[in-house]
Amino acid sequence: MTVLHDAPVVPSPSAVSESPVQHPTPCPLWCRDRHAPTKHVFGPSVTSHWGIQARLDNPAVFAAGESFMRAELYRYDGGSDAGETTLYVQGQTDVEMSAPEVDLLIVQAQAFVDTLRVLRSQMG
Repeated sequence: MTVLHDAPVVPSPSAVSESPVQHPTPCPLWCRDRHAPTKHVFGPSVTSHWGIQARLDNPAVFAAGESFMRAELYRYDGGSDAGETTLYVQGQTDVEMSAPEVDLLIVQAQAFVDTLRVLRSQMG
């Protein structure tokens, strides 16, 4: 599970290789994945910004990618207009759990809620 206490560090523009196509809006401080402008089907006038993904893992299933809930900051920019920052939340999977697994889920759920509070504070 990823727990955020501070905003992620974003590399300076000089540390990132320059793309031949530039988007008209800058990345927010929390952005960790700005879709490559040359690969984006809508061209450089549209940008999707994604933050670090927080996950509430399924304590009964240890396979990669198995989680109850995921959340991350998201902003969709069109042209030179910065979109609204939203919290993108996705839920998945169900399972029966033993008492120790429920205890673990409770601890993970509290950490997940604490992380949601940090993400909310980054929304402005």
